[in-house]
Amino acid sequence: MHKLKTFFSRNRVRLVGLLTIFLLFLEVINIYVSFNINVTSNDECLWVGKRINQDSVAYYFTKVKVNGVSWDAGIRDGDQLISINNYKVLSDQQAQIVLNTVKSGDYADYVVKKPDGTIFNTKVKIKKLLNFGALTFNISALIWLLIGFLVYSIKPDGRQQKLFYLLSITFVLTTFFNFFPQNISLFEIVRTYPVGSLIVYILASLGSAALPFIFLYFIWNFFRPIEFAQEKWVKALFIILPSLLFLYPMSLMVKFWSLDPRILMDFRKYQNLTVIVNSITNIIAGITLFVLFFREKDKQKRKPILLIIFSFVFAFAVQIYLSTIAPALADTIFNSPEYYFPVILLILVPMIYAYAIFKYHLLDVSEVVKNTIFYSVATASVVAIYFLSIYGLGQSLSSLIGFGNEGIVAIVLFMIFAIRFQSTKDKALKFITQKFYPEQFAFENVLIKFSNEISTVVGKENILNLTLNTFVGSLKLKKFAILLNDEKSDSLNLVRHHGFNHINCQLNRKTIQDYYFTSLELKEYPELSRENFSKLFGEKSETLIEEGIFTIVPLIVKSKVIGALLFGLKHSGLQFSGKDIELLYAAANQLAIAIENARLYQSEVEKQKIEHDLELARNIQKGLLPSCVSNLNGLDICGVMIPAMQVGGDYYDLIPVNENKIFVAVGDVSGKGLSASLYMAKLQTIIQLYCREESTPREILIEANKLLFSSFEPGSFITLTLALFDREKMKVKLSRAGHLPVLIHDDKGTRLLKTKGIALGLDNGYLFDKHLEEAEINLKGGQVFSFFSDGVTETMNEKDELFGEERLLKIFAENYHQQSTLIMEEVEKEILDFRGKAEQHDDMTVVIVKVIN
Repeated sequence: MHKLKTFFSRNRVRLVGLLTIFLLFLEVINIYVSFNINVTSNDECLWVGKRINQDSVAYYFTKVKVNGVSWDAGIRDGDQLISINNYKVLSDQQAQIVLNTVKSGDYADYVVKKPDGTIFNTKVKIKKLLNFGALTFNISALIWLLIGFLVYSIKPDGRQQKLFYLLSITFVLTTFFNFFPQNISLFEIVRTYPVGSLIVYILASLGSAALPFIFLYFIWNFFRPIEFAQEKWVKALFIILPSLLFLYPMSLMVKFWSLDPRILMDFRKYQNLTVIVNSITNIIAGITLFVLFFREKDKQKRKPILLIIFSFVFAFAVQIYLSTIAPALADTIFNSPEYYFPVILLILVPMIYAYAIFKYHLLDVSEVVKNTIFYSVATASVVAIYFLSIYGLGQSLSSLIGFGNEGIVAIVLFMIFAIRFQSTKDKALKFITQKFYPEQFAFENVLIKFSNEISTVVGKENILNLTLNTFVGSLKLKKFAILLNDEKSDSLNLVRHHGFNHINCQLNRKTIQDYYFTSLELKEYPELSRENFSKLFGEKSETLIEEGIFTIVPLIVKSKVIGALLFGLKHSGLQFSGKDIELLYAAANQLAIAIENARLYQSEVEKQKIEHDLELARNIQKGLLPSCVSNLNGLDICGVMIPAMQVGGDYYDLIPVNENKIFVAVGDVSGKGLSASLYMAKLQTIIQLYCREESTPREILIEANKLLFSSFEPGSFITLTLALFDREKMKVKLSRAGHLPVLIHDDKGTRLLKTKGIALGLDNGYLFDKHLEEAEINLKGGQVFSFFSDGVTETMNEKDELFGEERLLKIFAENYHQQSTLIMEEVEKEILDFRGKAEQHDDMTVVIVKVIN
């Protein structure tokens, strides 16, 4: 179903074009039928039936035209018609069918009985009488269909355009009754073409039932949509009423199919009913037009309404003439058809509608039609001039070169023509546009200039100002607005406007985004016209209509809607359509790219500013960490912290409390980056505050945990190893709060020291205090202690392999005899060689403490 709908949407104009061509073909046949088949034989008199008894009727001549064909045949008023061409007249309808078979100019054999009882045979020369009403209706339907298709093809999405085309189709369908000619028996047609007759009957009945209601609803939406006509109950009523009217002829189908003679009388009743319905809807439509005319204050907008009112009055006057004046002037249409010929003037009604539509720019078609005509004439003129020039030049050259070379000359000149034609045609069309359509010419030039300039403007504010000045200042739009996307609410908010009252206007971005994807799928411009507003925006469409917005063009960057341009009418009062939309869409694309570039530029500036600030923070953080010390109270200490980002969450510190005691701290804050570095600075302050001469590592960590737990965000924590080196007692005490083991190398070899403890900030004190252990180790000359973070052991190479503790142990086992700085250099070298081109994912910290002999 979706594929079928997509196919129709993509090819709707083509499909409607094929339908229009088919209906035009049928209507041409219908007109042919009106001229050649569906004509009435005329003997310039009337037959009036008089009942003789219960079962028989006699037909008498009356209003025999003096010097007419019946008069010349000796027939007078009061004579009785006995037979025509051997058909004994029992029914005037059947007798007329027999007479209709006689060609124009031929003679029919009449048997006539005089009032005195004398019976005589005579020949009557037959004339043909066109059905002026049917012919007028068919030609009018043809005109309606042509105008309807033109209107629809220019704007297939327009609600009024769809209604107008639907109106033209129903008008055509009503003429299908003309496919039942008068000179052939209806029942003979049904017997010969049963299926075709049935289809024609249903379509004609459908058209005649729907036409008055579609016409009235169109009038209610033509100039300005009437509010109550948009109510659901009104729309439902306009479906129910024609459906009920359509049921009447459908109920006659049994008689139609069974060839019941009563069908003719019943169908006349249906025709009378449709005449009544048409009259009522026409009266309502006329009243509507008068109300619209007197309510409209703009004189320019009153003119097309006045034209349509004139068409109503004109049609009404013609009908009055046909029903009163014509019968008074002519005793019967058979004797004086010329008095009934003015019915053909009703063809002017659709022409008046066409003139109003084109003249006063209704339904967005006038500019397109004029452009098409002028451009076609211009192109044909250029082709003609080129052809004549080449022909003349060819003749001249042929006479010089010789008549045997005409073919070569023609080929060379044709190639020159093909190369130069397009550019010459474009120049000619440009000249015509400039002279005959100055507004369109200015519009094109302004938008082309805008598209070229907008890419060179720097700064979003400057871009928006240039856009506003272009559409309001240069193009003189009275209603214009720019909406841009708000990432937080996913809505399009008003950022620039002119002529707006609702400055808080917002549109849902996703709605326009979905519409854009649909248009992309259908290969159409994603322009939203007023007809789509209520369907897409619901109640917010009322705001757009109140503001006088007719067109919305989205701003697209990489298939994402970042904003929208809202347009009212052009300076001339026309709605943007056709080529205008192409130019607006192209300008909108350039504007969208410029806005996106401005956003990216601003983001880059902000990013550089942040990076500059982070670089300062990196230097500040680096200044907070102590440098390597070759001899500090008999200890050779070196520390390094390499952040994964500009700043890191790893921490190390050397805190001497007297000449013999120094605390060494190595920590790792969960996460990385700026937030981790802030926690790191806070941790450093707390540790330095509590590291006193009489304090032990375990006591300090317990106090630090109390302070950090109350201030940490949920899920944040710090692992930390704190060691106290006492050179006087040659002891080292250390506690490990969830941090990695301490690497120790001495005369017993290289090993990892693990003590119990959980990270800081995970528990308010009970579990932390319970699990925290403190180890004590004797100090000896040549011992090497290494404190490191998990960023070292969890360093990964390009194969996603971990550096691991084993490689670290191996480095210390091979380099323990060197100074701490040399050992640190070897550690860094091995890590870099191992990592290769892989990125660093975590902060790395190593502190090496070597006991000097």
